Amino acid sequence: MIGATSLLLLCFINLSASQMAAVRGRAYLFRAQNNNNAPFMLAGMVDFRQDSLNLVVNGSVRGLTPNGLHGFHVHTIGDIGNNCTAAAGHYNPFGRNHGAPALMFPTIRHVGDLGNIQADGAGVATISGTFRGVGLVGPFSIIGRTLIVHAMRDDLGLGNDQGSRTTGNAGARFACGIIGLLQVTNIVLKTLLTAMPNWLHNNW
Repeated sequence: MIGATSLLLLCFINLSASQMAAVRGRAYLFRAQNNNNAPFMLAGMVDFRQDSLNLVVNGSVRGLTPNGLHGFHVHTIGDIGNNCTAAAGHYNPFGRNHGAPALMFPTIRHVGDLGNIQADGAGVATISGTFRGVGLVGPFSIIGRTLIVHAMRDDLGLGNDQGSRTTGNAGARFACGIIGLLQVTNIVLKTLLTAMPNWLHNNW
């Protein structure tokens, strides 16, 4: 049986470094709200760039608790409705417990676990980080899923309770946005699709 690490590496096996660098994503984040028919208030923007096995993430979010830490996760479903709860739980295709992004994959963490972002005194978080075990390409791509910023700090799975093992006790969903494909060359798109097993094509 092929392991989770091997599956992730297969995502990249046919892509050169330059091809992967051409794959970029972006999420416009909107404040969580109950009324899906009302205008959504923009809270920030986050860009993603595939760099070999790394995912480079840059952006900013405003309106946060000044000087606070806020959970930062990729959730399973691409839907920002109903106070961002329509996005369901953390993206977790391997059924792991919640953890920290610094942990080597596939130990205790979700694919969508990106840790915390830090707001400054004005409530603005500037995001600049590099992550492993999560990416824009392959069968476990985060394209089309929802990026969520939470109202509270993520405890990184270190709490001794069920909430810590599932959500990091990061509290309500403050803002969310669907991660869209920003740039990709035709040759990269063809490689991505042809490298995927048939059962994955049906869920791409």
